[in-house]
Amino acid sequence: MISVVVRRLIIVSGLLILLTYLWFQSRSLDLALLESMYRPLDAFKLHDAELNRDVLLARAGLLSHYDTLARISAELADAVKALQQQSATIPTEDRKHLEPDLAALAAALQQKTAQLEDFKSNNALLHNSLVYVIHITHRLHRRSAEAGHRALVSKLGTLTAALLRFMETPENAVGNEIQALLARLPTTPDLRPDLQSLAVHGRYIVAALPRMDALTRELITAPTTAKARDLQDALLRYHRQLEARARLFRSLLYLTAVALLGYLIYLFWRLQTNARTLRLANEALEHEIDERRRTETALRESEERYLLAMRGANEGLWDWLVEPDLVHVSEHARRLLGLDTALSTLTGATWQSCIHPDDRARFREMLRSHLRGDTEFFQCEVRIIKPDQEVGWTFIRGLGLRDEHGRVYRMAGSIGDMTARKYLEQQTRQQELQLIQANKMTALGTLISGVAHEINNPNQLVLTNVRLLREAWAGAVAILDAHHQVHGEFFLAGLPYREMREAIPVLMQDVHDGALRIERIVNDLRDFTRPSPPGSRVEFDINDAVRHALRLLAHLIQKRTNRFRVNLAPELPPVRGDPQHFEQVVVNLLTNALEALPEPSRGVTVSTRFDPAATGVVFIAEDEGIGIPPEHLARLCDPFFTTKQTSGGTGLGLAISSSLVQAQGGRLSFSSNPGRGTSVAVILPSSVESPALSSAPTPDSNTDG
Repeated sequence: MISVVVRRLIIVSGLLILLTYLWFQSRSLDLALLESMYRPLDAFKLHDAELNRDVLLARAGLLSHYDTLARISAELADAVKALQQQSATIPTEDRKHLEPDLAALAAALQQKTAQLEDFKSNNALLHNSLVYVIHITHRLHRRSAEAGHRALVSKLGTLTAALLRFMETPENAVGNEIQALLARLPTTPDLRPDLQSLAVHGRYIVAALPRMDALTRELITAPTTAKARDLQDALLRYHRQLEARARLFRSLLYLTAVALLGYLIYLFWRLQTNARTLRLANEALEHEIDERRRTETALRESEERYLLAMRGANEGLWDWLVEPDLVHVSEHARRLLGLDTALSTLTGATWQSCIHPDDRARFREMLRSHLRGDTEFFQCEVRIIKPDQEVGWTFIRGLGLRDEHGRVYRMAGSIGDMTARKYLEQQTRQQELQLIQANKMTALGTLISGVAHEINNPNQLVLTNVRLLREAWAGAVAILDAHHQVHGEFFLAGLPYREMREAIPVLMQDVHDGALRIERIVNDLRDFTRPSPPGSRVEFDINDAVRHALRLLAHLIQKRTNRFRVNLAPELPPVRGDPQHFEQVVVNLLTNALEALPEPSRGVTVSTRFDPAATGVVFIAEDEGIGIPPEHLARLCDPFFTTKQTSGGTGLGLAISSSLVQAQGGRLSFSSNPGRGTSVAVILPSSVESPALSSAPTPDSNTDG
C-alpha cells in the first residue's frame, strides 16, 4: 500500500516538475532586453556615420579642430561598452550566439580608433605643410620680383600650378614633376633658406598626400558599420529562435497539463473507490476498538494497582534488554538514581555511571554471577552518586529471562532507597563505637588511676628522701671539707671528693626534677582520662589545653619529627566548653599530623590566634606530610571513612573530633596540598574580645631538631 502511494506521489511530482520546467522554457524573450540592445547599436551606427563625415571634413580642411573626432570616438566606445553590459544580462547558454559578433564589432572599433589617431596626426602635419608652402611661395614670388629674378618667378608659378594639380589629383606623374621642379630651383644666396624650406615641405606633401588619401579611404571603408549590421542580424536570429523554441515548449506544456489533469481524475476515481472500502473496514475496526478499549481499561487498572503497590514500597522498576544494552527505568527509579525524569531509556554504561566508583566492581561481579547462573536472583546493595554529588544507598533486585541456550536475553527488577536505613545503621554503629571508646576510656581512666596511685606513693617517698638527703648533705659537707683540709684528697664512691662535692647536689636536684616530672605526667594522664560531668561547660584557656596535650604526646613527637614548632598567641580570650574534650581533639589532630610525616626531617607546626572576623579563637595544626587528595577532603569527618586502612585506621578519630568541636559551638576546616602537607583549623567561639588583637603570636616553644 505504501509503495503504491509513493509511486503515485512520484508520478504527480514528476508531472509538476515537468510543468514547471516547460513553463520556464516557454517564456518569450524579454522585449525590454532587445530594446536595450538595439538602442546602443543604433547609437553606434549613427556615431560611426558622424565620424566618417568629420573625417572627410578634416581631410578637406573644413574642420577647424579635432575635438569632435575625439568626442565621437568616445561615444562609439560607450556604445560598445553598453552593448557588452547588456549582453551580460543574457543567459550564458544564449549569450554565446552573440559574443562572436560583439567581439568582432569591438575589434573593428579598436582598429578604426587606432587609424583615426594616425589620421589626425598625419593630416595635421600635411595641413601645416600646405599652409607653409602657400605662404613661402607668395613671399618668394614677391621678393624675387622685387630683385628681378624673372626665371625664379616663372619657376615658382609653374611649381604652384603643379601643386594645385597634385592636390586635386595626386598622380605619380604630377608628383615627379613637382620633385623635378624642386630640384631645379636656383640657389640665390639671399633666398636660399626659404627655397630650402620650400623644397623640404614640398617633398613631404608629395610623399604624404597619397598616404593620407589611402588612410582616409580605410577610415571611410572600415567594417564597423558592417559589423554593427551583423550584430543586429544576430540579434534578430536569436529572437526568432527563442520565439520558435517558446512555441514548442508551450505546446508541450499544454500536453503535459492535459496528462496531469487526466491522471488526477484517475486518482480521484480510485480515491472514491478506496473510500467506500475504507468505510466498511472502519465500521469493523470500531467494533474491534471497543473491545480493545475495554481490555486496555482492565490492563490500566491492573498497572495502576501494581504501581500503587510499588510506590507504597518506595521502589522503582527497571527492565534491561541485554543484546542492545538498553535499560528502561520507571519515573520513581529515575528519581532514585538522580537522572533526568524525561529520560526513560538509557544504556547500561549510563546506568552503571550512577553507581559509586567503589561499588561498581562488586556490582559487576554479582551481575556476572547471575548471568552465569550461579545465583537464582540478582540482588545487590550499592551507593548512588546523584548529579548534586549527594551519595545515597539503594538496593537493586532482578531476575533474568533465559533463552533455550541458557543465555540471559532480558532482565527486570526493582530498585529501592535505603539511604535512611543505612544512615541509621551507621549512626547506630558510630554510637556503639563511641560507647566502646567511652568504655575503653573509662577502663583506661580506672587503670591510670590505679597506676597513678601506685606510682605516686614511691614518688612521694623519693621527693621526701631527696629533701632529707639535701639537709643531710648540707650538714655533712662542712665535716667533709674540714677532713679534706686536714688529711688531703680522699675518694667517695671511687671519685675524688672535689668532684663529688659539686656532683652530689646536681644529682639530688636531677632526682627531684625527675620526680616532679613523673608527678606532672601522672596528673595530666589522670585529668585526660577523668570523665567530665554531662553538659559541663566552663571557661578555659586554649593555650593551657594545648600544652597539656603536648605533654601527653611528647614521646610520639620526639619519635616522629625533628622539627616541631609551637607558636601560641599571648593574651587570648577564654573559650567556653569542655577542656578535656578539646584536649582529646588536639591529641587526635596532632596524632594524625605526626603519622602523616614520611620522615623525621618533615615538620609539624602548632599555633593559636584570635580571629576577629569569626570572633573566636583558632587552633591550627600544620604538617608537612603526604597530604590528602582533593576528592577526600569533603569526607574526612564521615564515620568509618579513613585514608589509613593499611595502617589500621578506624575512620572514627576525625568523626568523633568533629562531633566534640560542634558540641562546643565550633567547627573544623581542612586544607591540603598533596605531597606537601595538610592544615587543620579548629575555630571555637569566644564571647570576650582579645585584649591583644593587633599583637602577633609569639613562640611558646620551639623544638626544631
